[in-house]
Amino acid sequence: MTAFTQASLPHVHRWTYTAGANEVSIVLPDGCVDLVVLSCDRTGREVFHTTDWDFAPRLVKLNAGTCLTGYRLRPGTTLDLAEFEPADHDVSNLEAEIEANTRHDQEVSEIIEALCLSGNSVRCLARQQGVSERTLQRRFKDLSLPSPAFWRQLGRARRAVQALPCRVPLAEIAAHYGYSDQAHMTREFVRWFGWTPAQLRRNPAAIADLAQPGLGNWSGEISLEIAGLT
Repeated sequence: MTAFTQASLPHVHRWTYTAGANEVSIVLPDGCVDLVVLSCDRTGREVFHTTDWDFAPRLVKLNAGTCLTGYRLRPGTTLDLAEFEPADHDVSNLEAEIEANTRHDQEVSEIIEALCLSGNSVRCLARQQGVSERTLQRRFKDLSLPSPAFWRQLGRARRAVQALPCRVPLAEIAAHYGYSDQAHMTREFVRWFGWTPAQLRRNPAAIADLAQPGLGNWSGEISLEIAGLT
């Protein structure tokens, strides 16, 4: 299981994972960019890899003994690769190095967080900013970020997943998170995670993965919303 450390920096969460055997893992969309350091016992080499935003589940093949150390960036935050060359840096101090070279727009980050909340929409947030939806979309594009709709839809789905263990009826969860009906929520879950809400409810491991720091749950604030639903 992936182990996350307590975040000591505002835009970076560090995590580790070791493959005990040859495996194929499913990576679910989390709304984050990760810098991943792959260490192989067999070769003794370290490889640096930067992920992109996922729009659907993807499969990752790992060989036994592969150790991963990841540095997950806050949703909406990217790494300025032109200024940061990991091969030239001390890995023991990598977390601080990454933090120092992140690209972060505070106002856009606040919009992303607001888009994850129940009752908000892209149109509503654009109006609050005093701009049109098209202008808001252009601002995200200029920052090389996915569209506002991406953050709204994925953030809502990731937050809704956390209500599944409460045993609240699925139709009630769908209504609480602004889906038109349970079927709408099911379609969105299958799109983002590859499972229906009923299937995820029977899959505690997947729910635990989706509870890790990411879009809609960077600081664990979602627990208060779930308490209100129940």
